[in-house]
Amino acid sequence: AGNDHRLGAQEAPPAIISLYPGTGFEAHVDAIIKGAPLLGYKAEKASADPRASAAMPAVCGVEDRNRTAPFPFCGNRFEFRAVGSSQSCAFPIAICNTIMASGMAALSSLIESGTSHRDAVAKLFKQNRHVIFTGNGYSSEWPKEAKKRGLPNLNTTPLALATFNSKKAKALFSEMGIFTPEECEARAEAM
Repeated sequence: AGNDHRLGAQEAPPAIISLYPGTGFEAHVDAIIKGAPLLGYKAEKASADPRASAAMPAVCGVEDRNRTAPFPFCGNRFEFRAVGSSQSCAFPIAICNTIMASGMAALSSLIESGTSHRDAVAKLFKQNRHVIFTGNGYSSEWPKEAKKRGLPNLNTTPLALATFNSKKAKALFSEMGIFTPEECEARAEAM
């Protein structure tokens, strides 16, 4: 809450939550979906010339860091850019961790039921491929494309609170042991 003007207003990533892994890793994900092995992705590296005789060149990734994405991959990590500069990131990160835990539980369930590691990962990549976007998050086309992909554009606090307090979200938080349905309602009321 309180970040409405910033998100989607060209000062920060749009309120459409997507993942920007870079075009190289995106191609690797697509290859896995089509049957390729899980291993084998090699991040392209280059040397950055510091243009100073007293400094050595630094090894760096060549992928664009894409400042228009809420979750861009930045060489060796993903960054989370959707939180306002004066906002505590604790609650948003708790939500991200809940989503990650749910994904890992789904992966574990597939593997424990006899699906191979490769096929389980490929299945989850295929189910969630629509969240990968390597384009310009500030473009006027992105909200239209996101809508086609089924991604919500929660660009106001009331929209975000309604989603947070939805039956689907309450079920997820309850299943992961994070919040009871009543705690979701209380948090939404307080926000």
